[in-house]
Amino acid sequence: MHNDPLTPWPLKRSAALFAVCLVLFIAMAYGGIRTPDGEIVFRVGESLARQGSFAIDAPLATWEPFAVLKGKDNRLYGVFAPTQSILLAPLIKAGLAANRSHWYKSAPFPIPVSFCVGARSLKQYVFGMPPDHPEQHALRFIASFFTPMAAGLMIVLFFLIVRQTALSSAAGFLTALVLALATPVWHYAGTMFKEPLTMVFVLWAFFCLVKNDPVLTLTRPALRRVFSAGLLSGLALTTHLTAALFAPFWGLYALFPYLRADAPKRNAGPVNAALAFAAGFLIPAVLFGFYNYHRFGSVLTTGRASQDIAYGTFAMPWEGLAGLLASPGKGIIFFCPVIIAGILLWPYLHRKHRHLSILLIAMMLFRLVFIACRSDWHGGFCLGPRQLLPVVPFLLIPIGLHFAEKGRRILDRPWQRLTATGLFFLAACQQLYFCLGEPISFYYILKAQYLVQGIHIIASNAVYFRWQTSPLLHLLDARRGPFLLQSVPLTNLQLFGLLAVILLGLTTAVSFCLSKAGRP
Repeated sequence: MHNDPLTPWPLKRSAALFAVCLVLFIAMAYGGIRTPDGEIVFRVGESLARQGSFAIDAPLATWEPFAVLKGKDNRLYGVFAPTQSILLAPLIKAGLAANRSHWYKSAPFPIPVSFCVGARSLKQYVFGMPPDHPEQHALRFIASFFTPMAAGLMIVLFFLIVRQTALSSAAGFLTALVLALATPVWHYAGTMFKEPLTMVFVLWAFFCLVKNDPVLTLTRPALRRVFSAGLLSGLALTTHLTAALFAPFWGLYALFPYLRADAPKRNAGPVNAALAFAAGFLIPAVLFGFYNYHRFGSVLTTGRASQDIAYGTFAMPWEGLAGLLASPGKGIIFFCPVIIAGILLWPYLHRKHRHLSILLIAMMLFRLVFIACRSDWHGGFCLGPRQLLPVVPFLLIPIGLHFAEKGRRILDRPWQRLTATGLFFLAACQQLYFCLGEPISFYYILKAQYLVQGIHIIASNAVYFRWQTSPLLHLLDARRGPFLLQSVPLTNLQLFGLLAVILLGLTTAVSFCLSKAGRP
């Protein structure tokens, strides 16, 4: 695929990509809050919208000790980082205003049941019962559109990154579609998990540093980009604590333009870059410290270490590594096989941008080992290795470089084009399967079934290592996920087959149009 001139800001392509992804993400979204984590994040946002306070009124009905801690003022506070709740507040405020009209009573579709609204909500969802307090579920339905929008922005940022590293807008666009439709991003765009928003800040920070890299751009390095990268890295931290694992590597990358052999010989260059990155990072980090002090009386206390809340502790990494990489319930190779293509094509990145290759390999290995050393490496009841999702975009960058270098040849050769189209279709088809099912209730149903036999499946991690309890094989046996498809009079398997045929037609049409592009 021929390199094309890069305009300063490809507004039309960015807008088109965002619109396409938003439509697809909403089409397969659940339309509610499925997890206790998401419910706590929502309740903090709701409290901000209603009364301008981070304190919440009550713990979860069926998870009373979970993620809630009494603060120094004897009020209840969520233990999660606050940025997503803060950004949710305006949307929740709009939802509160909309609910005054009781629109949900005449909605053309059933309002999805959010699992943790009350003690009976999960049961009502699993058995298809009408929910208590429909206005609360309607409010969460409106708030649930936040994550598809965040995921759409994340895809646009990835497009800009690949476009810059591959020097090809077309390669960036196609690789961004791979990330959107052929990875678990498609599923997580329809949840209230914090990974999509975290990835927005992580990728945005990385894009600032890519734009500051003299090897990848013709612009001169500027400390304002380094400061922006630090600020965005700090915002990622205040969205999800594990985003702190990216900061040391982005800090090192920030120094790269000022340490190169051909950099201007100014001794203060690396020092100023380090100070600029640190200054940006410290702004949200210090505010986060004040947030902790306001709640619990200490800038370093987030509440996760409370004795009342069982969170991850240190563990030897062997189980975590096996589980994160290749277990039936959580293995990234099984839940996101498209990364295999990125790994096989990694020499394209290493040959073209050796410094970037080494940095990203170190970053990804560090995150993998760190997460594997935690007892909660699995991320709980969710689809696949949730805590590895933020590194998936970086594993796909080599695919963009390959598109830029070999794309035209692939499109001009029918068997190569057919192979590439087929592999993309299979990967996207798998993610469609994940979106159509509902993984969180799948695990809750499993839990109930095994409890009847006297087996508590979350007492150990064995459930994630058994094929008979893997969502890879049995997800469609449980409830259907997307709210727009709830009333379609087909079985889950029949509906999946129909959607797969539609996806095949769209994929084939796009492949054909690309093969004709640029020909006389």
